[in-house]
Amino acid sequence: MLRYIHKLYPLVICCTIALLFPIDSATAGKYWSIPSKLRGTIDSPLEASFELYVKNRRSRRILSTTDRTSFVVYDISKNKKLVSINEDRQMMAASLIKNFVMLAYFHEVRHGRQAHTAINRGHLTAMIQRSSNPSTNYFIRLLGGPAQVTRILKGNYPYFKQTRIVEYIPASGRTYKNMTSARDLGTFFLRLWQGRLPHSEKMKWYFKLKNGDYIFKKTYIPSSVTVYNKTGTVYGLVGDGGILVFRDPRGKLRPYVFIGLMEDRTKTNRRNRWQSFAKWRNQRTYILRRLSERAYKYIYENHYGGRLARR
Repeated sequence: MLRYIHKLYPLVICCTIALLFPIDSATAGKYWSIPSKLRGTIDSPLEASFELYVKNRRSRRILSTTDRTSFVVYDISKNKKLVSINEDRQMMAASLIKNFVMLAYFHEVRHGRQAHTAINRGHLTAMIQRSSNPSTNYFIRLLGGPAQVTRILKGNYPYFKQTRIVEYIPASGRTYKNMTSARDLGTFFLRLWQGRLPHSEKMKWYFKLKNGDYIFKKTYIPSSVTVYNKTGTVYGLVGDGGILVFRDPRGKLRPYVFIGLMEDRTKTNRRNRWQSFAKWRNQRTYILRRLSERAYKYIYENHYGGRLARR
């Protein structure tokens, strides 16, 4: 009898967990067949789905062995992190550093050391919406140079542990030295939504401007969803991060953070750029869009009881 109960025990556990994670049987089968070492750090079906998808891209040689990935998904309403994959890994920031340049600027505005003039508002629009490098360098100079911008951030926002600004963006746009991480970007957008950064509402206005995002456009995410985001792209890094806000079936707003970074530092060397930049970038933006769809579907259905048409 004891031997019979012992054999049933794992089945009881699996059935109990299945009730806690209401996902379809195909997804469940794939999830529980993954070795635990491939399930990231959150150990959720959504995180496992991300891992499976990235693994598939590698097996098809769309992502190479030198590609490093980092993802964060955080449901703000539930105060729950759903995906944490290499989020502490420091990566090239590319244009994602512009988030932190804007934060340093508004920090100085709050303390009366800078004025939020019409000229500065124009440069902010160009920097965030059109990802203007000259406008970014304008603010770095205005604040006293890269080292001073980093001092402002480190001295007042020490929780951005992997972010550093050490260079102006070159005329070529190939910026490789400024660094950040998915964790820092996730923390940035979470605190932004919570109003815990200086002039959060003003910053949200700039992030809401329509731009060439990689997490909303060309996806099946409904057009009613609001997006606050910033992309980062250079031959070596493709990333996007921000907040997506949808209404649940009861009409209540539900915001969540999505951060996705894919880095290949070998591409900073011209000799390793064996395919066009456009093709290399588009392969990775496609991945971000598909993963963003998965995050939206999972949160909408499993957290708030919505139902999407099967795809």
